[in-house]
Amino acid sequence: MNLKIKSKKINDFTYELSISAKWNDIEKDFNIAKKKVAKDIKLPGFRKGKVPENILMSQYLSSVEMGFVQEFCEKYYLMALHQEELTPINQAQLKDINFSYEKDLSFKSEFEIEPLLSLPKFKKNMVNVERIKFLSNDEEVEKTIENIMNSQAKAEQIEKDSKDGDFLIVDMQELDGSGIPIIGKKEKKYIAIGQDPFIEEKAESFKSKNVGDAVKIIIDMGNGEKNYEFTIDAIQRRVPPKLDDDFVKQMDPNCKSVSEWKENVKKSIDNEYQRKSDEMFNSSLIDAFVKLVNPVLPLSMLQNYLNNIVNEVKQNQNSAEMDDNAIKDQYKLFAENNLKWFLLRKTIISNQDLTVSTEEVNDFIKESLDKNESQKAEIERFYKKESNKKKLADDLLDQKILEMLKDYSKIKDKNQKTSELEGSPNH
Repeated sequence: MNLKIKSKKINDFTYELSISAKWNDIEKDFNIAKKKVAKDIKLPGFRKGKVPENILMSQYLSSVEMGFVQEFCEKYYLMALHQEELTPINQAQLKDINFSYEKDLSFKSEFEIEPLLSLPKFKKNMVNVERIKFLSNDEEVEKTIENIMNSQAKAEQIEKDSKDGDFLIVDMQELDGSGIPIIGKKEKKYIAIGQDPFIEEKAESFKSKNVGDAVKIIIDMGNGEKNYEFTIDAIQRRVPPKLDDDFVKQMDPNCKSVSEWKENVKKSIDNEYQRKSDEMFNSSLIDAFVKLVNPVLPLSMLQNYLNNIVNEVKQNQNSAEMDDNAIKDQYKLFAENNLKWFLLRKTIISNQDLTVSTEEVNDFIKESLDKNESQKAEIERFYKKESNKKKLADDLLDQKILEMLKDYSKIKDKNQKTSELEGSPNH
């Protein structure tokens, strides 16, 4: 096929191809289209698909021409892309189609590609990035240990002196306006002192009570405020274990003492804050270079990404009625930043010739196995899947990119007390 192609770059990501072909070069394809139209035609006096060509071309020429254009313009467009070595990221718009029987064909196709980024020359202190070091404290360690011990608490039956946090099994009897029990309005309930709706002054009514006591209050149990009498059948209290060496060994067989366990808990807390610090720093580092390069996004790429987000949000929330535009508005900045980093990351990998070898992947897996003997079987099973190895290779490649970007950044370290963080146990 001898196609004549003229390529025009409209902007950084939009191309227009002007494609033309001589009749002699497309006649064979036209005849294929003609046969496809003919096989579906049924006329009186002729078997289906056996209409004479002179009748076909006199009565159905426009259908043949249309069928040819619809099928073969797409074919010629794909051939032109291959010849021009272009990879579109959206469905092309075919326009200005000019064709009639025994005449030459010409048309245009407009489409978008991933833009080729021009990276600045890398040098020191190109961007300023803040790195936060979180400083935990002993109170946070004690709070974490308290939560762990509460999670291991066992329920015990007690007879008297209920307090905040206790669970009660009660007979709940609804009363009328004069305080008389309403027949048929009595049921067993499991309630918790200090949990909604038994909070604040309502919780106070149930403290310091014994089995057999009755409490009359006005409370909303889900159907508006009503008079109730709660007769306590049982009191359950969750009693945490004693913090001693035996408990510590249950939690961590490698620990020999309470003090050693507390040190391990502190290390775990610090490691988690370090992971959070690394995530925040890497995100800031990426944002800084994205703003510096400021890639131009193809409109179709952004729209496709937002459409995928809309589908995912609706699926996760199991709501097909959510407004598409509202979701897109909410996630637009997120989508733009992610796509800009995608383009920048791809260009950095290509320009800097960054790769991750099979040996590097295997070394990482071996190191993970050495550090986690107790989870050896799970780790080996996980990395038997090639998709998980591929994900690991991508992660290692990201680490190389980030390490490179750090070399060209001016980093300012800042200490942050964890007690001052919103949502901190000590806040």
